[in-house]
Amino acid sequence: MKKTLVLLLSVLVLASCTRNELGKSARTAKKLQTDLYCMTVNGSVGFEAFIDAGGASSAEEVSAYLGDYLSAGPFGKLETKVSTGEFGCSALKIGHNTGGFLVGRNYDWDDCTTLIIRNIPSNGYASLSTVNLDFLGFGDGYKPEGMVNAFKAVVGVYVPMDGINEKGLVVADLMAGDDEVTNQNTSKKDLTTTTAMRLILNTAANVDEALEILRNYDMHSDIGTAHHLFLADAEGKSVAVEWVSGEIKVTESDVLNNHYLCEEKAGTASGELSFVHESKLLEARNRSKGKMSSEELADAMFEVIALPDGNYFGGTQWTIVYDCSQASATWYFRRDRATSYTFFAGSDIQEFNSK
Repeated sequence: MKKTLVLLLSVLVLASCTRNELGKSARTAKKLQTDLYCMTVNGSVGFEAFIDAGGASSAEEVSAYLGDYLSAGPFGKLETKVSTGEFGCSALKIGHNTGGFLVGRNYDWDDCTTLIIRNIPSNGYASLSTVNLDFLGFGDGYKPEGMVNAFKAVVGVYVPMDGINEKGLVVADLMAGDDEVTNQNTSKKDLTTTTAMRLILNTAANVDEALEILRNYDMHSDIGTAHHLFLADAEGKSVAVEWVSGEIKVTESDVLNNHYLCEEKAGTASGELSFVHESKLLEARNRSKGKMSSEELADAMFEVIALPDGNYFGGTQWTIVYDCSQASATWYFRRDRATSYTFFAGSDIQEFNSK
């Protein structure tokens, strides 16, 4: 660890920012169904200052920063303990049958409280992202209901599991297949897995710009296991980003599951189910000749859902179909194919309402 993150903003500045940004954002929290919420966050929630201060090389440093940030608000001392669990996932990029590109994404884990965040940063691209609120460490039974709890949830901006920005760039976090922890240690600023995803959503317009960001920061795994990222953009480029022995590895691919794709570790997996899901997704892509409608992609992703009696007691928590051309995302929660919520990332959208 290169340093201990220190808060550079004064208490008065933080308090003013917190009241304005967090308070207004907290009032937008809305329950969509049991354990699923949405919220609009206007402003950067201290993220630019976080990056300027050098970022963070661990979840503990992120927690320290966010605890100070929240405590500068009107509710007194509020602490958070950011962490992530080991989860299984699937992702597939494919052409849209009317033009452009789609990305499907499954997130497999235990039952959790989930928040869809539409963030419009002060300087950067508007985005949509999904947050597992259990990873914020606010305690058992926490829900973003009531002013104080909704106020806390705003810092979920720092812990996205996946998302799309208004340029149509998609990023998703998946387990890579072993326990190698990425902990780069140079003179560069630091990012954890989730804060790297937030920086990408805020500042990258395409895959190449996202890769430039990842190469210009030291990466640190959020938990004691290996992560890889799936990146896809509106021009149809998609890659898997992995780290081996501290070096970044980029592999062009339309699909990603829970095994490595880079040459150095190709096939190293967390289990055979990863290969089964990959095979099914590739079969679906080939049957469709590389083009699908949004509904067809949702069907394909539902073919590779994890059930509650599998490795993850809750099974697939959410399935998303991203439309890179529209900068939109459609969520299906806990394997319910009949109910969906579609939102748009653009900063020109006035209301955060489901279609």
